Amino acid sequence: MKKNDIHFRIPQRLHQQMLDDLRRPHPFAFERVGFLYTTSVEMPDKTILIIATEYTPVEDTHYINDYSVGAKINSDAIRTAMQRSLKNQTGCFHVHIHDHRGIPTPSRTDIKSLSGVVESLSNVAPNEANGYLILSRDSFYAAVKVKGIVSLQMPKIISAIGKPMLFSFENTYLPVKAIYNRQSFLGPASPLIFDTIKVGIVGYGGGGSHIGQLLAHIGIKNIVVFDGDIVEETNLNRLIGAWPPDAVNKAAKTKIAKRTIKKINPKANVVICSERWQQRPELIHSCDVMFGGVDSYGERDQLEAECRRYLIPLLDIGMDVHQSEDSPFSMSGQVILSMPGSACMRCFQFLTEKKLALEAAKYGKVGGRPQVVWPNGVLASTAVGLFVNLVTNWAEDQTGPAYLEYDGNTGLIREHIRASFTKGDCSHYPLEAVGKPKFIAL
Repeated sequence: MKKNDIHFRIPQRLHQQMLDDLRRPHPFAFERVGFLYTTSVEMPDKTILIIATEYTPVEDTHYINDYSVGAKINSDAIRTAMQRSLKNQTGCFHVHIHDHRGIPTPSRTDIKSLSGVVESLSNVAPNEANGYLILSRDSFYAAVKVKGIVSLQMPKIISAIGKPMLFSFENTYLPVKAIYNRQSFLGPASPLIFDTIKVGIVGYGGGGSHIGQLLAHIGIKNIVVFDGDIVEETNLNRLIGAWPPDAVNKAAKTKIAKRTIKKINPKANVVICSERWQQRPELIHSCDVMFGGVDSYGERDQLEAECRRYLIPLLDIGMDVHQSEDSPFSMSGQVILSMPGSACMRCFQFLTEKKLALEAAKYGKVGGRPQVVWPNGVLASTAVGLFVNLVTNWAEDQTGPAYLEYDGNTGLIREHIRASFTKGDCSHYPLEAVGKPKFIAL
């Protein structure tokens, strides 16, 4: 297995739990240790996706009083971790902290002592990824042992999934291109983030096509586009990058996506899926952030569930045109950030069983699916703005709304009133229910 094929995702809640626990003073040890339990998925291209599910501290009584090292734990601590890993069929990572800023590096003691711990953990869960994880205040280092590989490997990407997202990359340097000089305020790490992460777009219609060109302009290099439709004449009023000959030739919308993005950024890696995303779910799983521009509530429901299972933030956009009796037409829309561990579209009551049951209802009285170009542009630009702040934290303000409503008649965007009443963890998608479903003997 070649290098650079491991992605490690940690929910923000677990990341904060680890930081809080590892900073607690101990009666005699200079630092603390814990264990992070994970589930892993092997993609068709052999990429390993590791998803963290649970963290447990090492009990105070399981430390050995040894002043030659920061912390030394006894065999009971290792055995407890191994038993938990075996019982729950999970991988396991030894975790400690180097409490400084920047990417932490393992000490000589770490390298010498932790390889044996990793080997013991791998013996009880040989089909899962095991290893050790070092935290700093704002970054990570990990060494991972996967099935069939003798040596430990560094992940290509380690990410904490929350607001803001926190990344650590194996490759840590990227020259800044002159084309991006005027967006340098996004932070010194932004070029590397944009060059490394993978972003998906489900639905390359009026909204998705705006998103595609916006991502290309800011420098997102790895983009996956899902759409099973072809270009028709009725698409030409809003599908960015589509030309009249494309409707005549019934070109795939994904072809338009790749052509448009590559013309803006010739070095972009654009993967297209000209079928339903459910037929290629592994392409979803490989994305670090998803944009949803789908038409139906049912499709949103399925897409959100898939993203939640694989710890992928989802930015959903949509617009509609209504008319009640003899009243003027009313245009509205939404931008929703569905963040694993936080409120989902059901928590916001944007998705309800009643709406799903009435899915067959038509959109309004102006045709089957009324769509025009300018509200799609507003919503797509707003979603991409939320995305940029999410991955770079350039505004240093992650308390902003996750549910915005758009009044197309007045042009106003504001936080939806439901957002102020929706706080706390999501009860619909528990963080423990991640990764591929597993059957555990009772």
